[in-house]
Amino acid sequence: MKKIITPLALVISAFAVTSAHAAVKQDYFVGADLGLRLSGAMEAKSALGNNNTDLDNSAIYGIHGGVTLNDHHRLTLGYTHEELAFKDDSDSTGLDTVKAKYDYVFNLTNNFNLTAGANLGYEMAEDNSNLDGMVYGFQAGAEYNLNHWTFGGELGYTLHTAEDDSTFALLKTSLQNEATLMTNVTYHF
Repeated sequence: MKKIITPLALVISAFAVTSAHAAVKQDYFVGADLGLRLSGAMEAKSALGNNNTDLDNSAIYGIHGGVTLNDHHRLTLGYTHEELAFKDDSDSTGLDTVKAKYDYVFNLTNNFNLTAGANLGYEMAEDNSNLDGMVYGFQAGAEYNLNHWTFGGELGYTLHTAEDDSTFALLKTSLQNEATLMTNVTYHF
């Protein structure tokens, strides 16, 4: 439980500290995400060797909210859901992830921005496979601002730390690093 509380406490503390300083320009937002897993695999380690099985390129969807400080520093807390399924296999399980993200926003024009940042979170497999654990990674993207709305996309790379060794003593399974392509729509208050 400490693994979940620590990243969330840092994000909440950042929001509280920035709210206390009236001189900091704040822009609050909420939005929705839709994307696709571009690559990823499940690795099985045993005494006989390692076996990687590619995961299907499934859809990812989620919601997010946060604050942008002084037009350049964006703090986001988000939730995503994706399906874990092997290619050419009908069995799947859900994977829910909660992430705290930081992005630096490069303003190229009044309406067009480039973003780059890092994320830290916790993922939970729905099938009780003990693949719950910390994730971290980085992302880069572009976005277009139109009045109170922002439309954007980003490429992300996520590293997984969970390893399931509860099934057999001689077999350990883990999720391998994955690349994602995400699009988003965000409303600014």
